[in-house]
Amino acid sequence: MDVETKLELIRSAPFEEAMSEQGLKELLETKSRPVHYIGMEISGMPHIGTILVNGKKVNDFDKAGIETQILLADWHTMANNKLGGDWERIIKVAGFYKRLFNFVCPNTKVVMGSDLYRHNDDYWRLVVQLARRTTMARATRTLVIQGRSVRDTLHVSQYLYPVMQVADINALGVDIPHAGIDQRKVHALAKELFKDMRMNEIVPVHHHLLPSLAEPPKVDDDADKEEIVAAMKMSKSKPGSSVPILSTEKEVKTLLGNAWCPAHVEMNPVLELYKYLIFPSIGSVEINRPAQYGGDVVYESYRKLEEDFLGKKLHPVDLKNGAAKSLWRLLAPINERFGKEKEELNSLLA
Repeated sequence: MDVETKLELIRSAPFEEAMSEQGLKELLETKSRPVHYIGMEISGMPHIGTILVNGKKVNDFDKAGIETQILLADWHTMANNKLGGDWERIIKVAGFYKRLFNFVCPNTKVVMGSDLYRHNDDYWRLVVQLARRTTMARATRTLVIQGRSVRDTLHVSQYLYPVMQVADINALGVDIPHAGIDQRKVHALAKELFKDMRMNEIVPVHHHLLPSLAEPPKVDDDADKEEIVAAMKMSKSKPGSSVPILSTEKEVKTLLGNAWCPAHVEMNPVLELYKYLIFPSIGSVEINRPAQYGGDVVYESYRKLEEDFLGKKLHPVDLKNGAAKSLWRLLAPINERFGKEKEELNSLLA
């Protein structure tokens, strides 16, 4: 596969940016099989963004001939006080995440953080060395992406989070750190620290995050892009914000039926589902309508669907119903495989 074809796969939706386009191209030209990773915190019932969006992008890297890895960040989860910091619960839920990703990304290595760090003095030595080179102010700026804009609410354990993320990149031998766009500040820190310590050059890549299905919250006028995205993204902890990965067909239809769907494109969660997940994953979409409202219609591209919606040729109800139908098509195999685990998982998360 030539470099341009690899780049086309990597840049396909839901790709948003490479921090160095030239660096990415040079890496693909000089290394036959670069190493990738994306880290996942273990927090709550995973939703379609966690599994389907991340999984789609990881599979794109795999198709491009890149060695892909998913790190299930159990230690980070405890440091961030998710799942109450309860180690036993974290490990059990992480096991479910691992089975899910093995199913969705069958060619990708899924690594538990606790396995990577066990008896690994080099890792913890590097964490301390990185921490020595990171000021509290610099670390705090990376933590804003997790929704903590008030400094006094931060715990000491949370300051371990960004330096551990940087150390993960080294421990896994990564060339291409991959994450949602809200992780950009951490990757900027990683590039600086790697350069300062004369470690390998890295090329971070970020994908688009699906916004919440609910109406966007008000964001401070001086908020930067990462803060805005973090405030508006799908959330496991906010009911109605996301589509949990083990939702039933009826639940998917209800969630999409209640979704905020303004008459414009910007931050329209239903349109974004089509643009960044449904069309890239399925290719074409059929929307069923009664004959008096135009009958069934098939869209071969997102652009035409958006055009019809903005031109009021496609009603928001039909747009939502089509999204629900298409989304269920993606979720049905997962629900069939893992649906029996839903009750046990919910009890762990309660």
